Amino acid sequence: MTRRPLYITCNGEPVREPQATVHVQNPAVTSALGVYETVEIANGRLFHLEDHLERLARSAATIDLPLPASPSRLARWAHATVEAARQRDGLLRVLALAGDADDPPRVYMLVLPPIRYPVSLYRQGATAITFVGERALPTAKTLNTLVNFLAQRAARARGCHEALLVTRAGILEGSSSNIFVVMHGKLITPPDHLVLAGVTRDIVLRLARERGYAIVFRPLSPATIPQWEEAFITSTSRHVMPLTVVDDRPIGQGTVGPITQALRQAFEAYFAAQVGLDPDDHPLEVSRGPAHRRQSSGNTP
Repeated sequence: MTRRPLYITCNGEPVREPQATVHVQNPAVTSALGVYETVEIANGRLFHLEDHLERLARSAATIDLPLPASPSRLARWAHATVEAARQRDGLLRVLALAGDADDPPRVYMLVLPPIRYPVSLYRQGATAITFVGERALPTAKTLNTLVNFLAQRAARARGCHEALLVTRAGILEGSSSNIFVVMHGKLITPPDHLVLAGVTRDIVLRLARERGYAIVFRPLSPATIPQWEEAFITSTSRHVMPLTVVDDRPIGQGTVGPITQALRQAFEAYFAAQVGLDPDDHPLEVSRGPAHRRQSSGNTP
């Protein structure tokens, strides 16, 4: 089956896929000097685009990377890119790369196919391993994703969906996700200043507050895994995905817990409203997760 060519723009102008390249000596290649975001496209709309672009700007500022345009102009480029690609569902990858002696900083935008995961990952829950590794500059979404790649590879070798990164501070995030657990009825997640705070994570936290859940921000010790009553991960492509097994150990009863299910339903209702979908036509058990996704190793927290 022939792969559909990607629609790509560079600083707002369309470019052919073979020309969407950087020199081997560009700092983006030699030093991972670049940042990126992944935005979901659903029903022809970009979900929380402004939040993603604000985080792109924060990540760029963290590594002193100049961007060639303001967030508002980047937003115009994004909408134009998606419209020209004529793809109503998928992902918009935004790559901001350092310039070199011959080229100024560039922002590439690529329209990618949607990521689809198996039904079982939402109905029965996903499995994960723990992996000792720590990202550099954890609050910035940079091109330095070696630890993420190694963790994902280790998870796949074990037949698992995700890897939870064990740092000196404890478990802070997944290789491509944010992590939440429930202990003693409280929702626990690592604090913003230690992780890459995902857009999906922020929405889930707001929905949890609106529903009166107690939230605690702290790193998660691997020693507490037997005490986890529920666990779930969040990311752009996954939305809210239950975790029911970590390192071959069942979480709680080994089934999807009630708080996880409630927050997943709340997120899907919010998502449907934001992108103009009718929840009655897209029942939760077969819409934005189960029936419309396949497993992927994409790094999209």
